[in-house]
Amino acid sequence: MQEQTGLRPEFTKLLEQYCLQDAAAGAEDLLVPCRSVVTLSGSPRHSSFRRPRLLQTSDLDELKRWIGVPDAAVKGRCLLEREQRSDLMVLRRQVKAAEVKPPAAGARLDSLRAAARAYLFGDSSAVAEAKPLLQAHFEVFSALAWIFTKVKVSAGSVLAFGPGANVLLAGELEIEEGGQIVSTGSLTVRVGTLRKTKPVLTLSPMALNHVLALLRA
Repeated sequence: MQEQTGLRPEFTKLLEQYCLQDAAAGAEDLLVPCRSVVTLSGSPRHSSFRRPRLLQTSDLDELKRWIGVPDAAVKGRCLLEREQRSDLMVLRRQVKAAEVKPPAAGARLDSLRAAARAYLFGDSSAVAEAKPLLQAHFEVFSALAWIFTKVKVSAGSVLAFGPGANVLLAGELEIEEGGQIVSTGSLTVRVGTLRKTKPVLTLSPMALNHVLALLRA
């Protein structure tokens, strides 16, 4: 992989949204060869092709801009169940009464996580009252950024992302027919250009001669 020059302006602007302008200079291409698997993971359990850039923020709204869904796209959609809302109300009352962050475990911790997902991937205004509680409990939110000038996923190949919140940032993403992108965690794909193409058939000289012989027969 060679270092790229002459980066497209839209790619640079994309990185600016994540405060990653410095990453543009060292960004490279990623080719996932035909019938292969390339893994990108921040987990120590996985062998990763590349190490990620760590994104961190204490602002839930900034995290939503990074990895979530805009409210306009999910207007009015609340992803919380009634029991989870009840758990959050209890926690809010406890915080207000004690003026400290109470420990959350079991079902209530699950409800906090569900509220965070609802804020990020649903209409955040539907769970806006939970924002101070979520920011006080989790304090710092993290995501993993994977930065490439161009990504090509060849036919029959898989680009796999590990657990956690992953963000793929690329100037161009090309997926050949039969290529796949999969993730065990959440995955946000932000690219300047997306192309879906058919694989190009290439034959060795011996195979080409064999095909020509068959056609002449």
